[in-house]
Amino acid sequence: MKPLTVVPDVVADCAGIVSLARRYRHLFADHPDPGAPPRPAGTDPFDPYRDTEYEDDDRYHVLQSAWMPDDLRAAIFAAITPEGTPMGDYYVQVNRYDRGDYVLPHRDSLRQGLYMLSTSGSDGLNAQHDPGTMVFVPDRAGTFVEHDPQAWHWVDPVVSEERYTLVTIPPLPHRSDAPSGEV
Repeated sequence: MKPLTVVPDVVADCAGIVSLARRYRHLFADHPDPGAPPRPAGTDPFDPYRDTEYEDDDRYHVLQSAWMPDDLRAAIFAAITPEGTPMGDYYVQVNRYDRGDYVLPHRDSLRQGLYMLSTSGSDGLNAQHDPGTMVFVPDRAGTFVEHDPQAWHWVDPVVSEERYTLVTIPPLPHRSDAPSGEV
């Protein structure tokens, strides 16, 4: 299992990205979609893009790159990547968690980068560091987190007003001035 990596100060302008995300709050989709029809009993729920069989029990809001306004997408790439990084090579999603929102324990199928865009004294990510060791990574705006796709991780119910994170598949290359490190 690849160790958990936590790198502070990777995202240059978290406040600007969060400000844009708030401007486009109306574009975020509820997850899970309350309007989606329930699966018929006895049908195979397998979907290779789902991370967990419990994903429909999570509660948060997403703005996927396909629906993201150009200025928000450009601000994200400018704040994280070296100039000239091709944006089309990455899946990008901003997650918004309102008070009480959460993600249940799960493992992923793809390598992802998680970027914390907001700071909280109480909220954050619980992630498996190695077999048998769980770590709480508190929300600190600008922090990059990468865990092994098979590592268990989750978000407890949020207690702050709002929590914002960015997910990229695969993780974005960092600016050269960002520090690097493992937990």
